[in-house]
Amino acid sequence: MKTPQQKHITYADSKGTLLDFLNETKKKSEFLLKEIEFKSQNQWDFSDGALSHTSKGFFQVIGVENLADRSDQKLMLYQPQSALTGLIIARQHNELYVLLQARVEPGNTGVIQFGPTIQSTPANYLRLHGGKATAYIEYFTSFVPGCNLITHSMQHDLGSKYFQKSKTHHYLFTEDFIETQENMIWASLRAIKGVLEENNFLNADLRSLLAVFDWDGFLMEHRMNSNEMKIDPPKNSSLGTYKMIPLDQLNNWRKSESGITPKKPSLPAIGFFHFSATNREVKAWSQPLYKIQNQGLVQLAYRNTGEKIEFLIKRDHEWGISTDFALYPSYMNSPENPNSDKPITNGRLKRRIIQCDEGGRFFQNDSEYQLIEIDDFDLTPGFTWANSDTLTFYLKQSNYCSFQLRCAASIALDILQPKAFGG
Repeated sequence: MKTPQQKHITYADSKGTLLDFLNETKKKSEFLLKEIEFKSQNQWDFSDGALSHTSKGFFQVIGVENLADRSDQKLMLYQPQSALTGLIIARQHNELYVLLQARVEPGNTGVIQFGPTIQSTPANYLRLHGGKATAYIEYFTSFVPGCNLITHSMQHDLGSKYFQKSKTHHYLFTEDFIETQENMIWASLRAIKGVLEENNFLNADLRSLLAVFDWDGFLMEHRMNSNEMKIDPPKNSSLGTYKMIPLDQLNNWRKSESGITPKKPSLPAIGFFHFSATNREVKAWSQPLYKIQNQGLVQLAYRNTGEKIEFLIKRDHEWGISTDFALYPSYMNSPENPNSDKPITNGRLKRRIIQCDEGGRFFQNDSEYQLIEIDDFDLTPGFTWANSDTLTFYLKQSNYCSFQLRCAASIALDILQPKAFGG
C-alpha cells in the first residue's frame, strides 16, 4: 500500500494488504447494530398493502401469489428501479487494477466486505436519504475525460427474493489511477485472486461483476468466442401467473411488533434494525432487513474431458426474473425456495465459500457455494454442458445468467479466465 505525494492513492498488490485495509476500515467505522421494534422508528410504515419507506423510494416489502395455485405465496422485496453497479479499471505496469470499496452494511455477515466501485440504487445516488453524494457517481452517469466505458449489461437480481429487479453492470477504464476516496482502494487482479476463496470477503455484487467481465479478452484485446452455442437467448416474458398482492392477504405471515413474522419458522421474516457507522453516506438509520434461519447451498459442477473443461448448468426459472428462463448452477437450494432435487454427492469438492446475500437488504443470509469436479452426469431436461469459453460468453450477455450462477462462477475464474486469474 502506497500513497504518492501528488495525490492520495491507496492500492493493494497482495491478499494481506486487502485484509489489513478491510480491518482498518471496519475499526474506523465504529459501527453499531441492534434489532429494534417496528414502533421504535418513523421512516417505514405499512401503507397500500406494502411496507414502504416514507419517501416512497428505496424498496418495498410485498406479497406475491401464484394465481394457478392461490396457496403458493411468497414474501418478496419489490424495487423495480434498476440498481447501478460498476467497476473502474486501470492498467499500471502491465497489470490491471480494480477500484474497490470496503462496504460496511447492516446485514453483512462480518459487517464489512469489499464491494465494487459503485453499488447504488437510484434512491441512494439521487440522495433521497439526504446524505452525502455517492462516491464516483459522476463517472457512471456522465462523461469524465480520461475515463471510458468498456462495456455494460443488464443482469437479473436474486429471483426468489426480489420481484422483477435487475441491475446494470458497467465497466470503465482509466489510463491513470483516480484518487482514492474514503474506504476505497485499487486492488490488483493478483490481490483479488488471492481472496476469491475467502468467506464473506468480497460481496455478492462484486463477485457478479468479476464473473461477467471478459478479463482475458480485455488483456488480449481480442478473444474468439466459442461457436458451440446450445441455448437460444431468453425472451422477456409477461408475469404469467405471478401477481403482487397486499401483505395482509398472505396466509403464512402477519404483522408483529418486530415487523413481519412468519407462521412457520422455516419461512423468511422481516425484522427492523438500527445501524450507525461513521463512514457511510448517512451516519445512522433504521430499516427493515429480510431474515431467514437456514443456509442455502449452491453447487457448480464441472468435468475435464481431457480436451476441455465443461460446466454443468441448468435452464430454469424463478418467480422474480423478467425473462422466460435463465441459466443456473448445477444445483441450488435456498430456504425461501426449497429444491426437491438432490444435491451432487458423487463428486470431488474442489472449493467452497460461504457468501451472504446483499447486506443492505438481507440479514446474514448465507449460502455455501461449492465447485465440484464430477466424472459424468445423466443429463435430464434443462441440463447441459458448457465449456469454459461458452460459459464465459453466456456470462457476458444481458439477462442470460442467474445471480447464483454468476456468484458461483467467481470461484472458478482461474478456469474461465486463465490469463487474468490463472498461474
